[in-house]
Amino acid sequence: MFAARLPILRTIHTALILLSILATPYEASSRQSARPPSGRGATGALKVVTGRPGSVVFINNIRHGTTGESGEVDLPRVKAGSYPVRVRTAGFVDWRGSVSIAPGSSRVLKVSQQPATDQALLHYQNGETLRDTGKNDEAVKEYRKAIELRPVFPEARVAMVRSLITLQDFAEAETQIQAALKQHKGPYPEAQTVLANMRRNQGLVEESIVEYRKALRLARGVSPEAHIGLAIALEEMNQMDEAIKEYRAGIAQDMDTEPILYYLLGSALEKRQRYREAIDAYRNYLRLDPEGQYASAVESIIERLKEEIDK
Repeated sequence: MFAARLPILRTIHTALILLSILATPYEASSRQSARPPSGRGATGALKVVTGRPGSVVFINNIRHGTTGESGEVDLPRVKAGSYPVRVRTAGFVDWRGSVSIAPGSSRVLKVSQQPATDQALLHYQNGETLRDTGKNDEAVKEYRKAIELRPVFPEARVAMVRSLITLQDFAEAETQIQAALKQHKGPYPEAQTVLANMRRNQGLVEESIVEYRKALRLARGVSPEAHIGLAIALEEMNQMDEAIKEYRAGIAQDMDTEPILYYLLGSALEKRQRYREAIDAYRNYLRLDPEGQYASAVESIIERLKEEIDK
């Protein structure tokens, strides 16, 4: 059975890097305007139309999908509620608006964007596109060009740090994250979270826990990336009950966009021999990715846990 688990375990590090790549800042205005559904698990369908391929859709500052060649993306399971929406398309100014999703509903959101003329912004967007596709060396070059044109550009510096962490260039990452924190006016939860990510990747797990908790204070508790990062760090310190609590908090805020989070929760619960709860978590993984590469392995884990319960 352990052999069935190995392929998933090998992907966890990659999945966590992807979570870091895709994470975005959670703005105060989003916290104030988002209204979650009253019914747990209720969802609706949303189609976003930009007319351009490669447009990235963020709902409540959580990445939900990217438009294809048709310039459209279908999002069949958006949690019901009212949320802010941002659409990022390379070469265009970000579109910002809002959407209300009723349980069981299906609606279309048509987006019109203005061409961007700010060269610093264009280089920053190019960097984001490159980072999204794992081309971190090239992304760093684009972020540097953006910062050369606009020295006070904390968002570009934080984005660069995400790539630098992946490249394990921690010295330059330290320089850039400290500059971003200094340049940003007011609290900067995203930068604080990325700093925590860096500490964890440096092997400074106890320091990362301190930084994640600070990030959550700054974000007033609303940052799925910080909750999940903290959970991972706590699990590495064998503080399993606290880790499980943080996994649950992160999952609740993530809006069901990352199936791997349910696997991480299930694994943590399994370590605590909370098998029924672990099965529920693994089933949620399958609910979100029923035909995925590791679905059969997860199904095998569930069957093994059922046998453990029956003993």
